[in-house]
Amino acid sequence: MKRLSLALFATLCFALMPSSLFAQKVELFVGDAFMAPPVSVAEQPSYCPVEGTCSVPATTFTNRERLNGWEISATHRFTSSLALTVDGSGDYGLATSDFPVNGRARQYLLLAGPQFSRHGRFSPFVHALAGATYQSATASGNNFFVTFPDSKWGFAAAVGGGIDADLSPNFSFRILQADYVVTRLGGSFQSQPRISIGFLFRF
Repeated sequence: MKRLSLALFATLCFALMPSSLFAQKVELFVGDAFMAPPVSVAEQPSYCPVEGTCSVPATTFTNRERLNGWEISATHRFTSSLALTVDGSGDYGLATSDFPVNGRARQYLLLAGPQFSRHGRFSPFVHALAGATYQSATASGNNFFVTFPDSKWGFAAAVGGGIDADLSPNFSFRILQADYVVTRLGGSFQSQPRISIGFLFRF
């Protein structure tokens, strides 16, 4: 509820700004996002009283988790088909849905890059974005001492697109946006899908 309130507040702020500030070339998207990143949790043997002091290596469990959250993007159109998009999203959920331990995960993305679109009653678009990600996964329970990834920043990129259905000259519904997201955390690459739907406002 708090995340939805923040998204609605941001939308209202943009809507109340003078249209001349954007020169009628800005699109604001606000919607729901779904991601499925791989998350790993490590279990130490029960006879190791302190994390990191045991000679027996921890057992690592990896699972592709289902996170839900928000996405906001601002797009500045240079021409009818070429634009620059700045995109931010945050997704949250259980980090250990299939593990015998309590845990939470969250992942943020901040990306930017070119977007190409074709405007009409239904407006398809594609984009290629790059930037940064922050992922935090925590675990707690009997013998589960390790957090992995441990609140890490890393590189992120996304390639994808979607389609908008125009409801009025200044308002559209984003039927679907699908991105293939690649991140680099903990010295290795991860890949995950991101699916979004929501509303598009034109200024």
